[in-house]
Amino acid sequence: MLSARNPQFENDSKENTTHDTKVDHNGDTVKAERQFTENEKEIAKLHEEACEAKQRMYRDPTTGFKVFTKFAHLQRGKCCGSACRHCPYGQMNVKDPAMKKKFNSLFYV
Repeated sequence: MLSARNPQFENDSKENTTHDTKVDHNGDTVKAERQFTENEKEIAKLHEEACEAKQRMYRDPTTGFKVFTKFAHLQRGKCCGSACRHCPYGQMNVKDPAMKKKFNSLFYV
């Protein structure tokens, strides 16, 4: 898996949950666990397979659009600013805050 902070490949196993943060009734920040959808699991699988095969893109199973892999972004060497799903650079060059996506621990949604 690639991380936004350290964009290198790691062989971590994928989990079926993600942790979002929320604020509880005391004002404390806590982790809120949720299950990945079947679509999210499929995207993660397709992305992982494409990266392992050193492919620059894979086809989104829902929309049919081609999506850049983290492998492709790493070949570019920097964030392109387009709010890409698999940006390993934390979408640092996305100018419009409304365009930035939320990271679900596997990819940006």
